[in-house]
Amino acid sequence: MSIGSEIRNTLKGMEGIPLVEVTRASLLRRKDCKYLFSVKHVPDILERISNDYRVLEIEGLRSQLYQTFYYDTPSLHMYHMHHNGRVNRHKIRIRKYGSSDELYLEVKKKDSHGITVKNRVQTNGKRNTVMSTEEEFLASYSPYSNETIEPVLENSFNRITLVRLDQSERVTIDYHIWFSSMNSDESIELPGVAIAEIKFQGHLSGSSMHLAMRSVGIIPNRFSKYCIGMAMLNPQLKQNLFKEKVRLVNKINCAFLQPENLRSYA
Repeated sequence: MSIGSEIRNTLKGMEGIPLVEVTRASLLRRKDCKYLFSVKHVPDILERISNDYRVLEIEGLRSQLYQTFYYDTPSLHMYHMHHNGRVNRHKIRIRKYGSSDELYLEVKKKDSHGITVKNRVQTNGKRNTVMSTEEEFLASYSPYSNETIEPVLENSFNRITLVRLDQSERVTIDYHIWFSSMNSDESIELPGVAIAEIKFQGHLSGSSMHLAMRSVGIIPNRFSKYCIGMAMLNPQLKQNLFKEKVRLVNKINCAFLQPENLRSYA
């Protein structure tokens, strides 16, 4: 059985939750904890937490395809802010969620206390175009304008969204990750890599997801899809602080692609 089939079969055994209830637990202002690991662990982890979380289901699907366009300045100011560990840094993106045709312009800000705040507005623009009519939104939540930013990275992945039964916590598991440069024909596919994120308020110690990760030897590991995608596609960029993370991504992916481990996503 393929890893994709294992994931789908495991998800079938979990209680579903409609999008309207997930929205109530969106935690746009939250703390977060991320994990980088092999996709082969996803079915086991889902089994371990199946009684404590419900899984988002949309039109019968419990894993949705997300598409994202990231923006930065010509000098990649946002990338370098993140690389240098600066606080009060931003990410700007346009994202398409699942099978819906709706697009959202989103601004994420992480402050000096490690709190992430996300603001978003539905956009009528193209997937890779920030409209001039959205200038007020950008000015309200970031120091950037649509005239000073441009699309630099495209990203897609499959996402499983889980909500704790008491709605105090939301978990996402992303896999089958793909990056493409907006300035060249370069692209990277990472079928063996998974990224989990626990979004929470308060303390992480009581999280079933966190305990499940620890039980299979996976520890928290900070990860930015934007920064790692940019670093992998643009080796000339300053990336001293990302080199170890890039090596780990490649190691996980290469191990999965070995003939004795490789299984199709079909």
